[in-house]
Formats: sequence, structure tokens, C-alpha cells
Amino acid sequence: MKNSARKSKNESAQTKPKDLQSRKKKDDSQEKKIVYQIKTKRTSDVLKAYITFTYRIMHPSVSYRLMIYGLILLLPGIFYFKDLYWKIFFMVIGIALILLGFFRQYISLAMTKKNDPDYQSGAEFTYNFTANDADFLRNGEYVTGLSKYKDITRFYYDDKFYYLGVRERELYILPKAAFTIGDEKEFEEFIYKKCKVTCKWLPDNFKDQRKQRQAYKRMNSNQ
Repeated sequence: MKNSARKSKNESAQTKPKDLQSRKKKDDSQEKKIVYQIKTKRTSDVLKAYITFTYRIMHPSVSYRLMIYGLILLLPGIFYFKDLYWKIFFMVIGIALILLGFFRQYISLAMTKKNDPDYQSGAEFTYNFTANDADFLRNGEYVTGLSKYKDITRFYYDDKFYYLGVRERELYILPKAAFTIGDEKEFEEFIYKKCKVTCKWLPDNFKDQRKQRQAYKRMNSNQ
């Protein structure tokens, strides 16, 4: 009886670490299981979304200032100067600034297309989000990622894209139509649970932008 009891005790001692090891492997596999996956390329739409976002969020008033400065130079050229040289000079500079204010994102887009090797080569970017971290790959090779979701500092969305800001230095454009794993409609809630960063609406047309400004004005006036 003693030998059988000792034998069963030894067997339990031997099986216990195996159970713990298998349970740990199971937990690790669950943690590394991809919950959301986005596969995309740097298409013209993605590049334009990136440029438009940086202009609207980081430099929101530059376009308006360029157009105002253009008008300030254009009007004297039309109505004040009589000398043809100065009239042409101020009118040309004024019109150039106004056009730059209107079309600067398209100018930046053309320059980016010309100089971006990932756009020219058609590189595929994969964003894998697991329960605890995220891996970002280019053509199947690891490039960077998130060791913890607390590194996410900004999160925006519009009709077509999510805009994910990481460590106040990096911005990732995630097309909603490019989700290959997971429901893109639930991605906002997933990120909020992980880092408590609210996904803010980013209107992508003039009418919605006007509505947003009016809503901000009403909120500020009520405070």
C-alpha cells in the first residue's frame, strides 16, 4: 500500500508540471491569437488619407492662412497698383498662394507617390492585433508593433479609415474595408477597452466639418 501510495504521489508530481506547462502553452496561444487583422497597401487613397489627416489635425489652419494671404496680395494688385510690373507681381503671388491653399494636399500626394518606395513597389502591410499586443509587418516580415496598448495615444475614424496614433510619433492608416479577421465595427470598442483612448469622429467633407464646428461652439457656450 505504501509503495502504491508513493507511486501515485510520484505520478501526480510528474503530471502536475506537464499540466501547468500545457496550460501555459494554451494561455500563450490564446494571447497570441489574432483578434483583428488588416491587410493593406499604400494606395493613392491611403496616402491621401494620411496627408489629409496630418493637415487637418496637426496643421488645421494653414490652408485658410494661405488663401487669406493670397487675397491680401491679390486685391492690391487688382485695385491699387497702377504700374503694370507691380500689378502683375502681386496678382501672380496672390493667385499662387490661393491655389496652394486649395490644392496643397494634392501637391503633397503627387510628391509622395513619386518618392515613396513602398507605394511604387506595392508593398503589403499587415497589422495583427492580439489580446495583449500587436505586430506590424511589411511583406510578411516584422517591422514594428505594440508591446502594450497603452502606447496608443490617439484614435480617430471617418467613413473609410481608422487613424491610429502611437507614442505621439507614428500614425497608421487602417482602411475599414481591409479587415481580414474581426469585425471592423467592433474594432473601436476593442481599442478603447485596451487603452481607454476614445475614438473620435473625423468628418471627411465640408458639410460634416461645419456640423462638427457648430457642435463644438454649442458645447463651449454651455460650459
